[in-house]
Amino acid sequence: MLKDRQKFFRTDFLLIISLIMLVINLSLIVGLTSTNILIWREPPNAHRIVYIVFFYHVSGAWLAYFSFGVSLVSHILYLKNKNINWSLLGKNSIIVGVFFTTFALITGSLWYNSTSGNYGSNPEDYWQWSDGRQTMTLVLLMSYLAFLIFRSMIEDKEKKAKISAALGIALFPTIPLSYLSAIIFTSLHPLIGAPSTTNLVSYGEPLKIFILLFNLIAITILFIYLVQKLYKLDMEKEKLNEIIQRKLMEE
Repeated sequence: MLKDRQKFFRTDFLLIISLIMLVINLSLIVGLTSTNILIWREPPNAHRIVYIVFFYHVSGAWLAYFSFGVSLVSHILYLKNKNINWSLLGKNSIIVGVFFTTFALITGSLWYNSTSGNYGSNPEDYWQWSDGRQTMTLVLLMSYLAFLIFRSMIEDKEKKAKISAALGIALFPTIPLSYLSAIIFTSLHPLIGAPSTTNLVSYGEPLKIFILLFNLIAITILFIYLVQKLYKLDMEKEKLNEIIQRKLMEE
């Protein structure tokens, strides 16, 4: 039992650190909002869930962009070095990116519903097709989902890696387009540096920055953990395939 615990803490250390940090951050958000140290401008007397959704939505969106950025670099390095590990890192980063893009879309919908003051159950209370960033982020998600599906259909390892690298690089422009869509198209998302009634006001400003950065660090550690776990699964799958091939040859 003791050995199992030691193995768990050794292999899942990053996960434990990330979860502890996220729980601490959640406690800070709840504690500071309950004492009115963090105050929202609109809607008045906003529920704590608004703050929780805000910090985790921003963190999820950051990690999604970061994951796809890592994928781009990995695929470029694969084309340069032909090292299959770079291809696997690119693929695994996209898997994590797809997960957190989905998370960002869901929390973004909840965020819109809360800050709009509608608190309704109609689809338009959560989703606005006229919002450029919301729609472009959905396009981004569908594009990378299609990438993963198409990649899984290719059996030859080398061919899979080459095509994946080309597609991974070709899809990356959807990332800056998703971000800039708030400027290019009509969007409910506030622009950086522009005044907005849905932004946190000046009360406790250093605390808000600290909470957000703390959350970003925690969720980035979670990214590293997930990518490592996916890589280990790839290695175990590769070993299993080698054993199967060896047994087939022996027969």
